[in-house]
Amino acid sequence: MRKLMAAVLIILLLATSAGAETVIDPKAERGILLQEVGLNEAPEGVSPTTGRTLAYLPKFEGFAGLAITGRYMPMLVQIGNDSGGVGDRAPWGVTYGDIFYETPLTRNESTRMTVVFSDLIPDSVGYVRSARVGHVWLREEWDGGFLYYGQQEVEGSDVKAEFRKYGATGKGVLFSGTSGGTAWKHLYTARKRLKSPYNMDANVAAMSEMIPETHVAPNHTFLFTDEVPEGDKAGYVYVNWGSGARNYNSRLVYREDWDGYIRNVGTDKSAWYADRDAAEGAIAFANVIVQFTRVEYNHNNKLEPVAYVVGKDGTPAEGNADFFMGGVHVSGYWRRDAMNSRTVFYGPDGSEMELQRGRTLIIIFPDDGEDGKSISYK
Repeated sequence: MRKLMAAVLIILLLATSAGAETVIDPKAERGILLQEVGLNEAPEGVSPTTGRTLAYLPKFEGFAGLAITGRYMPMLVQIGNDSGGVGDRAPWGVTYGDIFYETPLTRNESTRMTVVFSDLIPDSVGYVRSARVGHVWLREEWDGGFLYYGQQEVEGSDVKAEFRKYGATGKGVLFSGTSGGTAWKHLYTARKRLKSPYNMDANVAAMSEMIPETHVAPNHTFLFTDEVPEGDKAGYVYVNWGSGARNYNSRLVYREDWDGYIRNVGTDKSAWYADRDAAEGAIAFANVIVQFTRVEYNHNNKLEPVAYVVGKDGTPAEGNADFFMGGVHVSGYWRRDAMNSRTVFYGPDGSEMELQRGRTLIIIFPDDGEDGKSISYK
C-alpha cells in the first residue's frame, strides 16, 4: 500500500511538473525604473561581445577577427533559417558567431538569422540570404560590415533606400552578393551538392579586410559576469511563432554540461540547431534574450515585416525583455535611443543586465501576442 501511494505521488509530481509552464505577457507593466547607463569598456584582452579571454581562442589560418588581427570590426551576415535551420537546411560557419538575432521574415511566420561575427571571423559562412528593413537597422546599431544575398525593394520596406538614407552605401561596409562586377563578387561561391538558394557561401574574413581602415565601429560592449542571476527555474523555453509555424517553433533546453541552451526546432526532438561543418554538434547559447518588439507589415506588401528594433526615423524604441541564462529566467526591459545607439538590456532593478560569457541568441519577437504567438518556459 505504501509503495502504491509513493508511485501515485511520483505520477502526480511528474504531471504537475509537466504542466508548470509560464506564459510571458509581452506587454505586462513591470515597473522597472531605468537607470542611467553609459558605454561599457571591455577589459584588456577580453571580448566585448562574448566576454571571453581573446588569448584563449583558436587562431585559424584564413580567419580574421579581434582575437586574430586585433581589429574590432563586427560583421553581420544574413543566414538562412529555412525550415528552422536544421537537417538539410543547416547553416555552416556559425559556430564562430558571437551574437545571433532571430527575426520575423514574413507574415507566414518564417524567420531569419542575422549573425554577428567579431571574435573570430571565418573564411566560409553560409548559406547567405536576403535582407529586410529591420536588418538594416540592426546594422546601423553595430555599424559593421553587412553581408546579404538579395533584398526587398518594395516601397515602404525598401532596403536599398534605407541604406542610402543612413549613409551606409558610401562607407564601404555593404557586401551584396547579387551586385554584379563588385570587388568582392569572387568571395561569394556556391557550395557543391547543395541546392539553390541554400548553397551560397561567403568568405566573411576576406570581406572584413576590405572595409576601410578609416571606418571604426562604435563601442558595443556588453557587461559580463561569472555569477548566474537569481530568477525562477527555466530549463525549457518555448518559442511559438504562430499556429502555422510548425517548422519554426523551437524549444530551448538548458544543458549544464554544454553551459547553455541548445535549440530544438520543429516537431522532431532530434533536430538540434547545429553547424553542419562543426564536429561538436548542437550550438549552445549562454544567453537567450527575448526582445519583445512592435512588428508591422508593409501596407504595399502585406507579407513583409518591419520590426521596430528602433523607432521610425531613428526615434527611441523600448519594450519588455526576458533573459534566460544558467537555467533561470529573469524579467527585464530594453531600450534603444537612436539609430546609431546600442540596445541596452536592463535587469529588474533597472541597471544594465550582466550576461554570461559566451554566445548570445536575441529573439526579436512580436509584442502583439496574436495568431498563436507566445513565449513560455518551465
